[in-house]
Amino acid sequence: MTAYLKEFWTDRRILFIVGMLTIYSLVFAISEQQKGAWLAFGSGIVAFIFIEYAAHRFILHGVLSRWMPKAYKGHEDHHDHPTDMVYLLTPNAYNVPNHILICVLAWIITGSLHLGSAILVGLSLYHLYYEWSHYISHRAIVPFTPWGKWMKKYHLRHHFKSPHHWYGVTNPVIDIFVGTYNSPPSKNTKKNEAL
Repeated sequence: MTAYLKEFWTDRRILFIVGMLTIYSLVFAISEQQKGAWLAFGSGIVAFIFIEYAAHRFILHGVLSRWMPKAYKGHEDHHDHPTDMVYLLTPNAYNVPNHILICVLAWIITGSLHLGSAILVGLSLYHLYYEWSHYISHRAIVPFTPWGKWMKKYHLRHHFKSPHHWYGVTNPVIDIFVGTYNSPPSKNTKKNEAL
């Protein structure tokens, strides 16, 4: 387990997220207490859940893939080599511009550096949770919680049963709501029984 923790926490993609989270948290912490800060924090979490699903379904597997062909190709490589660390975490080539864009949007929408930072703290914490959830799904790690074990199994269905279902990596809520939760029965039932 120690080797996996070191591999995850020393990866430059994770260090970027932690660095941004630290900056956003400091901006928020040194500010006066703003009304609505916890709502803004929760909004960041909800925003990431929608971003996670939409990017995975529509950019990495769907109709918007031609807008971001390198991301699509990288995700295809991830499906071809699901345990390869190169393809396991979100590249900083996407993390950096996405954080800048979301940062600007959060501050414009809230009209406040401090509330915008609260959104970004929630979003970045959930982004870190997303990366960890995805990482452990593809490593020989047994999650500690029943939820973690179930989500690992859930994500592996996406890889080994149907790449057109189970887009949620951290939760199934949007999959359930929009109908991408289940897939048709597979011909390879022995392989699928384990999932």
